[in-house]
Amino acid sequence: MSDSFFASSNVKLLKNIRADFAVEVLLTERLQGFGVSPFNAYINTLVDILGGGVESSRTLFEETMEWVKREQYPNYVQNLSDIFIRRFSFDSKEKVIGLELLGFEKIVIEIVRALTTEPSINLAKRSVRSLGLEDVRGALERSVTDINFDEVYITSFIIENGERKVFKSRRLADDLFESLRHDEIPYYHGDHSGVYTVAHSAEEDHLHPQLTPRDITHLVIEIVPDFLI
Repeated sequence: MSDSFFASSNVKLLKNIRADFAVEVLLTERLQGFGVSPFNAYINTLVDILGGGVESSRTLFEETMEWVKREQYPNYVQNLSDIFIRRFSFDSKEKVIGLELLGFEKIVIEIVRALTTEPSINLAKRSVRSLGLEDVRGALERSVTDINFDEVYITSFIIENGERKVFKSRRLADDLFESLRHDEIPYYHGDHSGVYTVAHSAEEDHLHPQLTPRDITHLVIEIVPDFLI
């Protein structure tokens, strides 16, 4: 389950979920190599090249969503737009390091092309149908038959006084059901969460031998379309 989310089979599944979820998954995959979050970095644009102030400021996620909705490709102008760590800033000291404007432009074009190539993604927000915990558990078990999902825990962490501590730990089926019950589709990724065989554990020996957060997202992408109306 470690193939890219940009693989045609995964893009096809993402198109059957929601545009915002699809953009978050694809954009995060491309930005993680730069150490950049799509929600904590901003593309800021000046009124004009003479420096008449910042006209617009969007997170990289908001910016990418806008181009997907338009079904158009960006064509940024150097020195008129750039990427910063703070909204409405054009201070060179607050530029994002490593991710260049034209590099981001290529990422956006890749995502727009992936999601709008026929059949293009439905921009209408699909709702989660009425379902129970057993529906979620059953879908997981049918998806991967050789894993005991009663021993799969999603554990999230926080940093407190410089120490990594367990914030929340739930069985995968429970965690996924809880999100879907609130009409949310969870995206599991990053160092802030892990997949364990023991609840509330942060021990390396208790890491699941077969599943990572990325694998869980692959499972979500596979089973969630059947839960949407």
